[in-house]
Amino acid sequence: MKKVITTVFCFLCLNVFSQTETLIAYDYIESGNWNGGWVNSIPTTGNYSNISVTAPNSTILYGAGDNTFESDVYELPNISVDPLNQHYFWMELAAQNITNFFGGGTGMDTNDYVLIQLSTDGGITYNDEIKITGNSDAIWSYNSGAFVSKTSNGTLSTYSPSGGGDRTALGDGYSIVEFFIPQGVSDISLRIYVQANTTGEDWWLDNFELWEIEEDIPLPVELSSFIGTPYPQLSLIEWTTQSEYNSDYFSLEKSIDGENWEEIIIIPSAGNSNEEIKYYYNDYDLHFLCYYRLKQVDIDGQYEMYGPIYIQRDNEKEILRFVNLLGQEIDPLYHKGVIIIVYTDMSISKIYK
Repeated sequence: MKKVITTVFCFLCLNVFSQTETLIAYDYIESGNWNGGWVNSIPTTGNYSNISVTAPNSTILYGAGDNTFESDVYELPNISVDPLNQHYFWMELAAQNITNFFGGGTGMDTNDYVLIQLSTDGGITYNDEIKITGNSDAIWSYNSGAFVSKTSNGTLSTYSPSGGGDRTALGDGYSIVEFFIPQGVSDISLRIYVQANTTGEDWWLDNFELWEIEEDIPLPVELSSFIGTPYPQLSLIEWTTQSEYNSDYFSLEKSIDGENWEEIIIIPSAGNSNEEIKYYYNDYDLHFLCYYRLKQVDIDGQYEMYGPIYIQRDNEKEILRFVNLLGQEIDPLYHKGVIIIVYTDMSISKIYK
């Protein structure tokens, strides 16, 4: 099961939030656990490999050329979901004229469209939510430049390109749909109604996904600063919290190479507080360059890491930058291999990680 975990840390605001997005159902045409399909399976629907998002196939509906509308519904069956969480539906589409067997100008008009319908009662009733149409023989490929994003409200929102021709690079060849379903819903099923009426009018659909978003959860500590200051006989490490909730202690860790860490002190935290609290530690074990990171642990054992920061002694040469063997600037905390330290007097030294 695919997950995306996002942590947002705002300095000096200061709130810390954690959010997890989990892919709970998907239909990639070739594979998936959602098992969508065309309801009527009319002759002008099917899976084809001319273009796709996830290779090799998209599913398509195309016009037959007799000016009678061909239409069908691609149905994604009901999924039971957690009503305490928000969800969103994702799909990608293209409007093409690959089935233009006879030449001439073809593409999508305003009466050729894709209509997304939502049911939250187990597939008994559906509401029209999103409609994407053509315009004056418009076509477009799968692209990331035209994005439809809507939160379900039970009313229809329509999106159309402003003109005809190839809209792929013009910002209105609507290819990505992101459709949010608010909390309070226990069942989600979707129907994608598709229609076209002539050759050279074909809708291509791919990568149907349903994601679950866990509520933003404030983390136990709001940290506003974490800094280090060198003094002649010590290095002063300071951090400040704006609020704490069920916080147990802080563990300060130190490294002289940015890779191997040791815990140097555990400092009990306030536990619960809505006021600014300052913490500090004096480090008398001095080195030319030292890295520090802070581990905040709450009472149930969950923790967050902050930093690293580094302190360079003032009585040594000042570092200008870190580069690799190609002269490209690098972050020494995450680079492995030879690291070249360039000082402000343009002298250098090398270390290996």
